[in-house]
Amino acid sequence: MTEPEALAAALERHDDYRVLRRLVPVERFVPSSPSHQLRHALVVDVETTGIDKPSDVIIELGLLRFTYDAITGQPVEVVAAESLLEDPGRPIPAEIVELTGITDDMVRGQRIDDARVQSLLDGVGIVLAHNAGFDRPFIERRLPAFREVHWGCTQRDIDWRALGIGSHSLEFLTYRHLGAFFDGHRAVDDCRATLALLATPTGDGTIPMKKLLESCRTARVRVCAVQSPFETKDALRGRGYRWNGNEAVPPKTWCKEIPESELAAEQEWLRTAVYTNGRGKAQVEKVDLKRRWS
Repeated sequence: MTEPEALAAALERHDDYRVLRRLVPVERFVPSSPSHQLRHALVVDVETTGIDKPSDVIIELGLLRFTYDAITGQPVEVVAAESLLEDPGRPIPAEIVELTGITDDMVRGQRIDDARVQSLLDGVGIVLAHNAGFDRPFIERRLPAFREVHWGCTQRDIDWRALGIGSHSLEFLTYRHLGAFFDGHRAVDDCRATLALLATPTGDGTIPMKKLLESCRTARVRVCAVQSPFETKDALRGRGYRWNGNEAVPPKTWCKEIPESELAAEQEWLRTAVYTNGRGKAQVEKVDLKRRWS
């Protein structure tokens, strides 16, 4: 046993310490089997010049293609993992350089290879991202082929709290679920951490990837609490509604996406907790599963 590992093992035997080890990239998660019904999926992540979707742009795109068993949801093997840089055509803000380590010199003259990205996307049934609501708009604006595939969000499409984990940030999930850490904010490293989360069963044997696939196949509706009284904002936030302040319809409204089977219960909660004066009614629309997170 190496000296650092011996020290770590000694600390682990003490109740007052927990030891985190660096996340080691895994290429195969389970042995191949004739019983596997293999499907292909793609994990993506972007680093950008900022968080403003209309004006900021991608400086790095991470892609991780893998196979999984359609029956169990278990990820099987990594097929390809790539990190592609792109020159934004303007200086990268200092705070982004500090966060990601990506400098102007690293991206100068670089451009994402569209053909290579398309080859990794061909035959993929679902694209996954941790916080797909951020990644998808950037990616499909730069690479329109991503508009025509189904997306899933490993942050929101898995009920991590129900699996015993109180936060859904990628770093915290890696710590709690995998007992590991990784150097975040480089795109392909984030992709590998995301896939490791999906592939590692929880204590009761649940495979997170299976939960995600079930969620992505469920008929859903978007509920918007139009004209909700200002004083109900904390109740709406606590219920999982998110403020929609952009120009989408309806704008400046608290909205939430739920399984269609839960709509009646949600409408009853809104009636008793939000529209208590008997006036007002939530707006409900069916969700196009192919357009989620767009």
